[in-house]
Amino acid sequence: MNDNTAYRLAAKLPLQEPMRTESILALFADRKITAGKAATELGLDRLALMDLLKRRDIPSNIYTSQDWEADAAAIVEFKRRREDDYRLILESAGE
Repeated sequence: MNDNTAYRLAAKLPLQEPMRTESILALFADRKITAGKAATELGLDRLALMDLLKRRDIPSNIYTSQDWEADAAAIVEFKRRREDDYRLILESAGE
């Protein structure tokens, strides 16, 4: 490796980390990775990540109507299963 090649490589290094950070934040903002994954990849704890997201005006909690519908369906299913379990308990007790 000649001196020019080493210099060019060294000159690129300072740009790599900011670009990597921006890429990870973009993936998080696009909901491609979780907050936990973003924090791990950035070497941050969850609170530090939340602080970084706040400073960058990136929503940390994105809750869509699809999320709400999925949660509502999960609650309905949970209630149905609980009622089924309760019914089985009563039947096995002879009531």
